[in-house]
Amino acid sequence: MSIKVFVSPRRYVQGPNALAQLGLNLALFGIKHPLVLASPSALAACQDAVSKSLEAAGVGHAFLTFQRECTFAEIERVKQACLAGGHDALIGCGGGKTLDTARAASAGAAISVGAQPRGGVTPLGASVPCVMVPTVAASDAPTASVSVVYNAAGVQEAFVLVRVNPILVLVDTEIIARAPVRTLVAGMGDALATHFEAEAAFHSGLPVLAGGLPSRTARMMARLAYTTLMESGREAAQEAQSGEAGPALEAVVEANILLSGLGYECGGLAAAHALAGSWTLLHGRFDPEPFHGELVAFSTLTQLLMEGRAENELGPVLTFCRDVGLPITFRALGLKDASEESLAQVAEAAAKSLLIRTMPRATPTPDAKGRFYDPADILRCLKETDARGRALAAG
Repeated sequence: MSIKVFVSPRRYVQGPNALAQLGLNLALFGIKHPLVLASPSALAACQDAVSKSLEAAGVGHAFLTFQRECTFAEIERVKQACLAGGHDALIGCGGGKTLDTARAASAGAAISVGAQPRGGVTPLGASVPCVMVPTVAASDAPTASVSVVYNAAGVQEAFVLVRVNPILVLVDTEIIARAPVRTLVAGMGDALATHFEAEAAFHSGLPVLAGGLPSRTARMMARLAYTTLMESGREAAQEAQSGEAGPALEAVVEANILLSGLGYECGGLAAAHALAGSWTLLHGRFDPEPFHGELVAFSTLTQLLMEGRAENELGPVLTFCRDVGLPITFRALGLKDASEESLAQVAEAAAKSLLIRTMPRATPTPDAKGRFYDPADILRCLKETDARGRALAAG
């Protein structure tokens, strides 16, 4: 394959009090009666602002409360509510799982990779446009055409690929700044992987989620996400502590959501996300449960060790994670009992992930046990990540 593909939302809006422009932006697309799927925390944070903006633009709407987990059952529930209400769009308002549910429930034709339903799903959702209104910058979920689906126990079981990206992503940085600081930092962890995964994917020659080879534009965005974090991440965390949507926070929110979102979907994924999904097999053993971006951050450090990166590349990433509060040890990740058995379970699952095929020492086809990578090497690097993190924390 030699075709490059780049996909993106049709419109991206970011800034303080951007939510006041939601109705006007929807009117640009002729949307008149959307269903707003919102998490309980999102309803508390911005229900009044959403209603005021939509009413001012003459856009009728209804709210539906998200039920905590992006499962196929929840996607179906939201789809049916959208159809029953005659809604012409679905707005996801909240964190990553809310947005993933809204994206899938709005979709027409889709492809599910993983648990049932597997393969082509037509239609998965209500076949209406999708709008994303993130209330935290905890992941790069908003811009994409991909939803991660979990089972009722919180274990990742499928990727759902829909045919189009959201038509609009609207990010109100005043709301982001008032969210828990941990959410912004977790988003940095998700964005931190983008450059390194995109480079692995580029050199592998394998197609990315967008459907073709990565473009130079995608690699540039992935790299810019990384340099933005290095330059502004520490200051952005300080601004978030004071609830201020300052210039550093604005830059990091753009890196977390826009640059990382386009960078991963169009640039590619690798071991960091293969491991992040595999960590969910230990759901219930963490205290507290880590955010997706926290899992990705630790797994990015592991990917760098798997690649044999030089100390001058690994060291700054490890130090950055420590400085902003991303986990660099099993204990900081919330895994108080990191047994050999549990770590081996994570390594085995990651070795079988399709995402890990872009790694330099991966095999193009699976072995008899379905593995593209040596799980023993993954296990070794997981342990080394923890050891290096403990040494840095102690120093």
